[in-house]
Amino acid sequence: MKSIGKICILIVAIAPVVWLSWLSASPNGERTVSWVPGEFSPFITSPLPGERVSSLQTSDRGSFISLIGDPTYIGVFSPSNSFTSATVSVEFDPHSAYAFEIGGLTNIAAYAFDFHAFSNSAIESLDWTRLNSDEQSNFLVFAKDDAKLSVQDFLNHQPARSSIATYRATLPGVYRESSYVPLNGNQTFNVSLRGSHEYVTYIKNEPFRLDVMYQDINRTFGADEGYVRVYSEDGTVMVNELIVDDGNISEDQAQNAHSISLSSNGWPEGVYRVELSGTSDIVWRQFVIGQRYMAFKNRLFLADDEGYLLNDRQTKFVTNSTSVVFETLHANSAQSISFDGTDVEIPAPYTKVRTVSDASGIVEGVTDAGDVKMIGEGKFALSRTAFFDPDPRALTATTDIDSESIEFVVANLPSISKTGDGWRTASATFALSDLVTESGAYKFALSLPGQGIDGEVVDVHKISVTFHKDPISLWRAVWEEARLWKHALEERLW
Repeated sequence: MKSIGKICILIVAIAPVVWLSWLSASPNGERTVSWVPGEFSPFITSPLPGERVSSLQTSDRGSFISLIGDPTYIGVFSPSNSFTSATVSVEFDPHSAYAFEIGGLTNIAAYAFDFHAFSNSAIESLDWTRLNSDEQSNFLVFAKDDAKLSVQDFLNHQPARSSIATYRATLPGVYRESSYVPLNGNQTFNVSLRGSHEYVTYIKNEPFRLDVMYQDINRTFGADEGYVRVYSEDGTVMVNELIVDDGNISEDQAQNAHSISLSSNGWPEGVYRVELSGTSDIVWRQFVIGQRYMAFKNRLFLADDEGYLLNDRQTKFVTNSTSVVFETLHANSAQSISFDGTDVEIPAPYTKVRTVSDASGIVEGVTDAGDVKMIGEGKFALSRTAFFDPDPRALTATTDIDSESIEFVVANLPSISKTGDGWRTASATFALSDLVTESGAYKFALSLPGQGIDGEVVDVHKISVTFHKDPISLWRAVWEEARLWKHALEERLW
């Protein structure tokens, strides 16, 4: 009897270890972790910052929190380094919010996220004709008229891009300007842009040239590195120049100037994407380009010129964004910005001021000084002649979908399941190799793109993350776990 008792005690002692090892190995290739409002999860953090999230609420539908600001962030810790992808699922109620999206952090320096849609009330209520598709796909096409087309017909014979509005969708094919004439010279832009930016340009029978002067302004502690990289339409890296730190990782505000010169010949005609990656201490001060166009995607962050120029300087810009959010980060940079003939006041730092233009096409603006961040859904340029937009217009909360110029809407929306108590569930899958970690966790943004306009909130009932990898046999799982335990014990003992 004593032997049986000892065996039972041993089984009880070992069982939790075996169970945890089984979960860690995940031989079936999947492991799901969850977070529920009001409960602690070792793998998923609660949405932050706190001022953008309501307190815990309860109803007959269960507990939930409301996202009352945009964006909020969650951190997700992987149970193992062996997983290759993750599917994030959220149970939520969008009420009448324009849209709800999730994005995975892909670049810390640029603070760039890969966003996927969860819901869009404008598209869900659209009474246009939905084109038929032979496949069950998230790729949706709507026609204003009663078009007798399939999705494949639409893709094979695409109408003018100016007649298409897109939401989180990419159209196949390439943009071409038959009337494009090379610049046959250079143009110079003296402007202070802070941190990471990205612009698009066009090349046809001309060499590529970019000379950029930048400074490391050393206002935050740490090394300041980055790169200048040019991509072709198919994602091929054409040129790549690394930025190394100047050797000063202090906060002494010493400014050191550096320059990069890139040139190349024989590139095929097309749109090229130029990525300027750097920390917030990298300020791009001057651009000399050999192309006609230089259109920045979605944002400009104008740096201040303290320590560089004696006086503040104005910066002129143009954009096709109908809605732009302006913000400054310092109290002494509160200022008035002229946008589409209207004065926009930025009263205090970290106050986001949204302005909406009724104009169609390109609008002009000018800042009184630097230290202004502007974000919109379109392109920004530093002159009208340098502006172009090779992409279809983006569908946003301010888009006039009934405009005569819009004939088609193309969207990438996931299928949504609904529970009997009104919660929706939508999912998005990310390749972990495309994401970066921050403090050991993958970072995801929960975004309400129209929140600054419609003021709506989204309730969140549950967040689940399913990690994926190739399945393995039971014996291989046991072997791998044994190897991990051995390694852990060796680290403890030696």
